[in-house]
Amino acid sequence: MKTPVAIFGRVSLDSMDFQRQINDLEKVANKFDYEVVSIITEKISGVKSNQERLGIQQLLEEAKQGKFKKVLCTEISRLGRSNIQTLSLLEELHQLGISVYFQDLNSETLNEKGEVSFQTEILTNLLSLFAKNERQTLITRIRSGMQQAKANNIHCGRPKGLEEKVNFLSKYPKVVTGLKKGYSVRECVKLYDVSLGTVAKVKKMVDL
Repeated sequence: MKTPVAIFGRVSLDSMDFQRQINDLEKVANKFDYEVVSIITEKISGVKSNQERLGIQQLLEEAKQGKFKKVLCTEISRLGRSNIQTLSLLEELHQLGISVYFQDLNSETLNEKGEVSFQTEILTNLLSLFAKNERQTLITRIRSGMQQAKANNIHCGRPKGLEEKVNFLSKYPKVVTGLKKGYSVRECVKLYDVSLGTVAKVKKMVDL
């Protein structure tokens, strides 16, 4: 029985075409004798959040339905250009037992035993470092905006409190996603193996 796979393609602009990505990945599927059961594409910036991307939402929905076992992508940037969002997506797919194949790396994120591969550990460690830099950049921008607002006599509250909020929420992207999807606090505790107090704090911060 052939392994069912999904092909995922993304381009940033409406004027761009993702057909080349699809053609290349169909060749990959033929090479490994996979059965392509779903082709998901989107035209949207990769820096958008996973919640704003209909293609990603479709991918996750079909993954939860057990429609496929693997996702084929030409490169990791197709999944997103925000390392925080990409890490969250990979973790969610891995929890569902779904591996992601990147054509440019010629490797999968999970091995034959369903465990995270050595290459993936290196990749995710790098993404984590970049994600940390993303968070710091966000904090820097917030501070800069507040300083500018203060110079214009606009009250924005204390920067320290907002910085702590950004840092805290960035540690639990899956919990934020789950709450936004309508999961209860207790459901999030079970799904993401996080304490009740932590999920409650996240819920309070994002004001859901």
